[in-house]
Amino acid sequence: NLNAEQIVAAMQESVKGGGIKEFKFEQVEGWKAGEEENVDGEMYQTGLAAYKAQTIFGEKTVQAKALIQKGKVVKWIYAKTGMEIR
Repeated sequence: NLNAEQIVAAMQESVKGGGIKEFKFEQVEGWKAGEEENVDGEMYQTGLAAYKAQTIFGEKTVQAKALIQKGKVVKWIYAKTGMEIR
């Protein structure tokens, strides 16, 4: 399992590597390691990235959650809704 620093590094690598289109590395204001979580019957280590997004209601901070297995981010989801971020 990764420690907190490694979780943050894995998330940063994923975003820098263009793993998702929804937000860029520069938009992220905060990174933090989360708890282990069971999502759809699978165990993941998690991390949170808070990024600034332009919405119809103006600028908002959105929490993106990284689901990590075997040291790599396998999926990003919105922390609030659980919907996948692409």
